[in-house]
Amino acid sequence: MKRLRICLGILVALVFQAAVVPALFPRWIVPDVVFCASAVAAITGGAAVGVLVALVGGLMQDALTGAFIGANAGADMAVAAAIGMIQPELFKESLLTPAAVIGLGSIARELVYIFVIWSFGAAVDMGRALFVVLPWVTVMNCVTGVLIYRWYYLVPRARLEAGRAGGGAGGGGDAAGAGRARGAGR
Repeated sequence: MKRLRICLGILVALVFQAAVVPALFPRWIVPDVVFCASAVAAITGGAAVGVLVALVGGLMQDALTGAFIGANAGADMAVAAAIGMIQPELFKESLLTPAAVIGLGSIARELVYIFVIWSFGAAVDMGRALFVVLPWVTVMNCVTGVLIYRWYYLVPRARLEAGRAGGGAGGGGDAAGAGRARGAGR
């Protein structure tokens, strides 16, 4: 079930990033939904899951949007690996954690992305990239990442906890008692 949620998340993020967002907001600075999905995967599942989501999602994003092939994937993978390294130390029950991690990760991701495309000879307007794009993308990624985190981690966890609380009060004892009663009658 968890793998299905990851695959569905990557697919929704790609469609949203490549088709929906540019159609709704042409020429606007938009959140990087694929990065947010890979960061959430790294926060909840560790470095390996985050890097895998970043690799698949980033390469597909590059192919669909016409960006420099590998630049998004590489930047996303680097940050997902870094998030995955600190993942065991994170307090995952608060929405503040993904907001802070994705915010700092967005800054690092954009700096890595700028460096990669600049190192391959692309012209980069550093003033606009650092003082216009970076702050807005960071804020939008924080909001988008928190929404993805809530959908992917907190809501299923709350359902699981509610199920445990409902079944633990009397359901487990009733089932055990019914099993003993059936066994005694044989």
